[in-house]
Amino acid sequence: MKPILYLLFLYCVPITLCAQNSQESTDSEKRLDTFTEAKRHELSLDVTAALTLPAIQPRYEYVLGRYSGIGADIFIALDSDEVQTEELEKLSITPFYRQYFFSKEDYGAKGFYAEGFLKAYTYESDDFNNQFANNISEDETFFETALGVSIGWKWVSNSGFMIDLGLGIGRNLGFSDEPDEFRPDIMPRGGVHFGWRF
Repeated sequence: MKPILYLLFLYCVPITLCAQNSQESTDSEKRLDTFTEAKRHELSLDVTAALTLPAIQPRYEYVLGRYSGIGADIFIALDSDEVQTEELEKLSITPFYRQYFFSKEDYGAKGFYAEGFLKAYTYESDDFNNQFANNISEDETFFETALGVSIGWKWVSNSGFMIDLGLGIGRNLGFSDEPDEFRPDIMPRGGVHFGWRF
């Protein structure tokens, strides 16, 4: 009789433990699904571009899941007599993919991240014209594309308010018609974004 009770006990304990683990993962999945359905979109604005340059740079990001997201920036430079904006980008669009790390919360998509980006932009330069046109100042617009990487940190409050601090660098791919000696090789990326996850 004792061996039968012992075997019955050994048979029931694993079933009970498996049922508890299954129930716990189901609860966690429900919390994750509830949060990600409600808050997968982010809109933000780069305050460094607004304060240091006469420019606006909105960003949209779609949270794919706990550890990743995709999105795009749009940079629009505003003309100003106070700031010399030669060699600065005038208009750009930058799609990106982000991978988040160390995200222990169920809702995730915050904390430390690394991203890859492709930036297509236009910029003005008067160096080429000044060199060959007897110093006549005439801006010429060029198109360029850069491929690069960034790292950063994102804080998101329970209410959805977010701060995103990032810094990166990209290599220009050489599509510009500007001569090599005047064309920049490196394109920096960075800023402090304030926004909202909804």
